[in-house]
Amino acid sequence: MATNKHAQIRYTILDRCFSNSNRLYTYLDLLDEVNNVLYDLGTDGIQLRQLQYDIEHMKSDSGWAIPLDESLKKGRKKAFRYLDKNFSISNHPLNFNDSEQLETTIAILSRYKHRSEFSWLEELIPRMEQSFKLVESGDNGIISYQENLDLKGREHIGTLFNLILKRKKIKINYEPYGKPQFNVKISPYHVKQYNNRWFLFCFNEDYKTISNYPLDRINSIEELSNSFIPSTINWLDYFDDIIGVTKPEGGKLEKTHLKFSEKRIHYVLTKPLHGSQKLDRSDPTGRTISIEVIPNNELYQLLLSFGADIEVISPKLVRVEIINKIKLMSNQYDYAE
Repeated sequence: MATNKHAQIRYTILDRCFSNSNRLYTYLDLLDEVNNVLYDLGTDGIQLRQLQYDIEHMKSDSGWAIPLDESLKKGRKKAFRYLDKNFSISNHPLNFNDSEQLETTIAILSRYKHRSEFSWLEELIPRMEQSFKLVESGDNGIISYQENLDLKGREHIGTLFNLILKRKKIKINYEPYGKPQFNVKISPYHVKQYNNRWFLFCFNEDYKTISNYPLDRINSIEELSNSFIPSTINWLDYFDDIIGVTKPEGGKLEKTHLKFSEKRIHYVLTKPLHGSQKLDRSDPTGRTISIEVIPNNELYQLLLSFGADIEVISPKLVRVEIINKIKLMSNQYDYAE
């Protein structure tokens, strides 16, 4: 059974052919489809026997157990197509060999999850086990994650990942809320998830600065041949001084003191608002904390989410901004019955 570096390419081509409901493929047709791609890649083609091995592997339990209609003919020659027109190996669970390899990888990663620098593995490993169906069928309800599978823009993540990796300049078609769509040329640097939404950070050629675009507002992405403008930003540190994804240009760090109600302070102490959070020892009640961040819209949204359980003590600019927002909210209900 072939396991060389082009095997997955061949399986993908065959899968596409078997999924085509508008055409029947014979062995020779399939051989042409596979070899045309391999020739374009600058490598040798395969022989009929290798093609037959590939199909048998895909049909086997160690492959994807693909459901082929064995009764089809094209003239007098045997032809191939999936019995289920919706079947595709891209939507199919991992095959046996893939599962074994992934389980081995997870077992190796698990050795490091208790080290502080790899604490993120504590969440990643069970997520991978469940996503790739490596848990028993009766265990599917053990863990659930807050994720919107229908979120618009998710389809761009893989494309952007590869373009960033290859350092390719791109043109995106972007559609702001309530405004006409427009095209913009950018050098993409980083994709970040915040509050169940994905954002692309990039260098904007029009503004000559760092911009971010929500993926759900991007209509299309086009790779350009222009030169990529490299980033000098350490993206591991970029978000350290903000909450969320908005970094105001020229914004300054502000030490913000927040006092919580008795019933909410314990929640905040166990689930810090920011990495800089500290308990303010000068408050004898033990209900005041401080965080050091650049004020932005996400900070104000977070603070307002606590309602009457929070008071902004300082600085004045953050306190005044919250007061103004509360007044605007209150005005909405002046005439409530």
